[in-house]
Amino acid sequence: MLSLTFNAPEEAFNDEAEYLFQGKSVDDLFIPMPMNFRFFGMGPLDTFVCYDVMKDANVVEDFKRFERLLASQF
Repeated sequence: MLSLTFNAPEEAFNDEAEYLFQGKSVDDLFIPMPMNFRFFGMGPLDTFVCYDVMKDANVVEDFKRFERLLASQF
């Protein structure tokens, strides 16, 4: 599992009109990591992402989402 934080809003991803990420998803940007994990025989878990952490953080909801994600993975 990758657990990532961005100071970018969720809307900055998966949108070809956005300049910086050019339509890429978070998983697209970090594809080398799961490739390395597979090399070592590890299986994938869903990526967890916190967006806009400096301008519009919602830590309480982020922890709730993380707990739900963990519960759904095992």
